Amino acid sequence: MAIHELKTDPAVFKAVVVVGDKNFELRKNDRAFEVGDLLLLQETTRTGAEIAAGAPLEYTGRDYVARVEYILVGPIYGLADGWCIMAINGGN
Repeated sequence: MAIHELKTDPAVFKAVVVVGDKNFELRKNDRAFEVGDLLLLQETTRTGAEIAAGAPLEYTGRDYVARVEYILVGPIYGLADGWCIMAINGGN
């Protein structure tokens, strides 16, 4: 089991933690994610697109731990090679 620290856009963080209607993560599989891993979702003040455009990376200080329950790794079903979709549940 590994712990992965992941930058998380404000809207996505809200959907996972506050509203609770998002129970998956779509990520580039550059960390060899596995079932049982923990994802430390760290809320940023800006979106990934804004950060890529030059805005500074800043965190709100809010984070959340989720456990990977299932993983689907591309290329399959339209999911690109090198990407994965992970079913997550709260791990706190």
